Amino acid sequence: MSPAAQSLLGISEAIEELRKTINLVAPTNLSVLIQGETGTGKELVARAIHDSSRRARGPLIDVNCASLPESLAEAELFGHEKGAFTGADRPRKGHFEQAHGGTVFLDEVGELSPQLQPKLLRVLELREVRRIGGAYSVAVDFRLIMATHRNLEDMVRTGKFREDLYHRMNVCSIRTPALRDRTDDILLLAHHFAGQYARQTDRAVRCFSADVLNLFLGYPWPGNVRELQNVVRQTVLTSKKDMVDVADLPFEFLRKTVAANVKLGVYHHTMKDVSRRLCVYAITAARGSRRQAARLLGIPRSTFHRIAKSAGLEDPPDSRQASFDAY
Repeated sequence: MSPAAQSLLGISEAIEELRKTINLVAPTNLSVLIQGETGTGKELVARAIHDSSRRARGPLIDVNCASLPESLAEAELFGHEKGAFTGADRPRKGHFEQAHGGTVFLDEVGELSPQLQPKLLRVLELREVRRIGGAYSVAVDFRLIMATHRNLEDMVRTGKFREDLYHRMNVCSIRTPALRDRTDDILLLAHHFAGQYARQTDRAVRCFSADVLNLFLGYPWPGNVRELQNVVRQTVLTSKKDMVDVADLPFEFLRKTVAANVKLGVYHHTMKDVSRRLCVYAITAARGSRRQAARLLGIPRSTFHRIAKSAGLEDPPDSRQASFDAY
């Protein structure tokens, strides 16, 4: 297995299958469409394909289609000649020409405007580009890798994406797994990110408590690996201990774990359970300070006391036990 594919961290069956697919696809010159939810590492897969291919010595031109200004998108992709428009004081190669001998990676390709889609189709079919204001086309040798979190088939059905372009793009399709489908990798990734950020910021963090690990495993991670990475980064930056406990986790993450674990049921029972969990996590995050807990929840202190009393939290819970043993 190539070193590039091995750089995708994980031990789960889903990530192993992804590595195998990369190793099958990389040596070919086929266009690749990478689909998956936001935060699943589509750009890492694109780089692994490029680095494992015969084009690895050539450039990898990374283009985020969502951030291309509509007025400049065509010039950015295909280039322009001197005087083609106001401000074009010299000729400029577009991304496809810059990638000659290498790979173009179009991230968020589903964001391409309807005006640019037929021009991309022409480049894919003819393997040549014509700069804005140019009198002739230039042959380009590139491999195209694309990625999107959108459902392009639905976009085709609703007329938002060209069907002929979709079929031209979808020669080889790869789907990146969501983190909830590779739970065996959650703790490995969490420790990897903790070590990485601890080294970068000279923090003492070395491990997570069992409570934190259980919390990580029970959370659905809608933002996938990127969300896990951000949570660990924030935790490492603010933690002053070598072992991360629940009280060290970002409050926004703790709030979302409450929402993720609430069970549907009778209204009053559910609301009481939600209130209790929010109070417990707020007190934990505030290290026992009810004034700070109320501030974290954005409610007056008197309201917090009333909710805490109705939830049966007369006495401040132990900061270590509150997050799990209180229910």
